[in-house]
Amino acid sequence: MRRTTVAIVFALAAVSASAAKPVLPFIADDYAKAVAQARTKNVPIFVDAWAPW
Repeated sequence: MRRTTVAIVFALAAVSASAAKPVLPFIADDYAKAVAQARTKNVPIFVDAWAPW
């Protein structure tokens, strides 16, 4: 039981530590800037879109 509790605590600590820095840096409302950065870094662009319907 104690090993399970310790394992859960370590797992939660690892998840919270990895959530501290974003994997994808978001550029809000500036498509031209996103395209320029993607071209200089030679990476694709990820577009996140949503609607309140």
